[in-house]
Amino acid sequence: MNPSKSLKLHVLILLVVGLAVTATAPPVGAQPAESSDVRPGAVKLNGSDSFELHVQGADLRGVLQMLSTQGRRNIVATKEVTGTVTADLYGVTFEEAMDAVMRSSGYVYQAKGNFIYVYTPDQLQEALLAERKIEVRVFKLHYLTAVDAEALVTPALSDDGTVALSPESETGIEASDTDAGGNNLAGGDIIIVRDYEENVKRVAEIIERLDVRPEQVLIEATILRATLTEDNDLGIDFNALAGVDFETFTSTTTALTDLNPATGTNVAGIAPAAGFQTDVASTVPDGGLTIGVLTNSVAFFVRALESVTDTTILANPKLLVLNKQRAEVMIGSRDGYLTTTVTETVATQTVEFLETGTRLLVRPYVGKNGYVRMEIHPEDSSGSVALVGATALPSETTTETTSNVMVRDGHTIVIAGLFRESTTNGRSQVPILGNIPYLGTVFRSTSDNTAREEVIILVTPHIISHDLDEAVSEQLKDDVERFRIGQRKGMQWWDRCRLAQTHMRWAKEELEDGDRGKALWNVDMALSMNPRMEEAIRLKERLTEKAYWSDESRISSIKYVIQKMVMQELGLPFERIVPPVKPRDPKKVQPVVREALGIGDLYEDPIPEPSRRSSLEMMVDAEEIAAAAEDAKAPAAKERLEPVE
Repeated sequence: MNPSKSLKLHVLILLVVGLAVTATAPPVGAQPAESSDVRPGAVKLNGSDSFELHVQGADLRGVLQMLSTQGRRNIVATKEVTGTVTADLYGVTFEEAMDAVMRSSGYVYQAKGNFIYVYTPDQLQEALLAERKIEVRVFKLHYLTAVDAEALVTPALSDDGTVALSPESETGIEASDTDAGGNNLAGGDIIIVRDYEENVKRVAEIIERLDVRPEQVLIEATILRATLTEDNDLGIDFNALAGVDFETFTSTTTALTDLNPATGTNVAGIAPAAGFQTDVASTVPDGGLTIGVLTNSVAFFVRALESVTDTTILANPKLLVLNKQRAEVMIGSRDGYLTTTVTETVATQTVEFLETGTRLLVRPYVGKNGYVRMEIHPEDSSGSVALVGATALPSETTTETTSNVMVRDGHTIVIAGLFRESTTNGRSQVPILGNIPYLGTVFRSTSDNTAREEVIILVTPHIISHDLDEAVSEQLKDDVERFRIGQRKGMQWWDRCRLAQTHMRWAKEELEDGDRGKALWNVDMALSMNPRMEEAIRLKERLTEKAYWSDESRISSIKYVIQKMVMQELGLPFERIVPPVKPRDPKKVQPVVREALGIGDLYEDPIPEPSRRSSLEMMVDAEEIAAAAEDAKAPAAKERLEPVE
């Protein structure tokens, strides 16, 4: 080929290539066109939902396009989503692939309906905030207080959330003659929460879990105090009097109780010439055994006493209290005494009280697995106020303890105990003579004292199971009623109340037998002895089908002023609803009056009807009985007539 022609051909080719490059180059300042330099096969779908992804520095938007195509999902990315991706993934789901690609590139996505939106983190936050809705919800609390609920739900609220509370209820039950509560909220505590929907829903879940019925604990404390006191006393009085013959004394001689020679003529009116006496037996208390020996002018008196005192005090207070609440029970007495406070200008007297008896203070904390922790203070005391001159001084003997213990439900534990023993040996004697072996017994007396004291305090908690324990409590209430009835039956039979009860019992028995006449007579007898017996009044009304006030005149219209006003508004006579015109059966009162006055139906068991059988029915029954008797006799007679083979 001609060299000149070859050179012209190369120049033409270069011009064509240059023009092509110039035509495809972007203008200055323009955004580069999105490239989809993802090689074919970089994203593969294996099976129904298993992907493989192999890219090296691939354009992010191209990878998202391949995932959309292979996974048949609608993926939309904002214009700010750009970058490259390098990843090798095997056997992943579509969601796992999206998570891996988004995390590696620093973007996030949100699935909404049939679309998947890819955002920058700031864009997603703005989108979520724009979609959130504010909700206001009212929560009525049953067991939690509004203050406690606010503290518990506040961590679940956003910075934009707010909580409004109902006023706090007053606590305590102090007596007052001026404060009756005013216009305080009488309903339960309420909180109003305003926040985003998801936060309000979270608050509702928290309140549902925490606003539950608190547990109750029945606490029983037993205080046992036993005291044993034993005293042994022995003494011998020796008397020797000159000029006096003790054998002349008779059983009525008062001198036998006083042989003191210093009293002169006390010894049967005879003054002794000389005397010798020991008086050690006088320390022995009165009682016991006294043995005397009289011979000529010498007398021996031996006095011995043994006394034993065994005292047992048992206190058993019980108290029902809510979990974590303080409770106190006190059964005893309050003895008042005056105290005087003196200042430079005035003296002020105040009345103080000495409280004695059985007392229990407790605060339980219900724990896990049926354990109960308790702050507890049981106490049993006795005391009095005595006058010392013009001053009243209180004195008290008490057994008490304060403890913080943990006990399992229904189990008993000893929380305090004491054993104390005191032994005293006393001896009174004539100096020197009382120390002589054997013979010294005549010149001395002994007094031995032993005191033992035992104190045990036990406590038993029981977590209340409402259904079961309410049934037991109902049984105990019935037992109290049985005790009351039993106490009444122990009274004399002629007591008016006892006779009234007896006639009421007979009236019920007569009703069961169908004799209304005798039943009414017994009811009248019961009312004659106890005119205010409501049960007898109601039974008489049912027997006579007349109101109890039907024969009485109206005493006052002031008592029925409200009923009178209502009847006037209805345009009806006032007397229709006031005794003695008022009917006993509410159904006989006009419906409009019943509605206005709130008169409800009267529900009563029907009175047993007497059995009234006609004479014909009784004759038929008699004939049937006679026929049955004849049928029973026939086989026996036939057997007697048949011969024996």
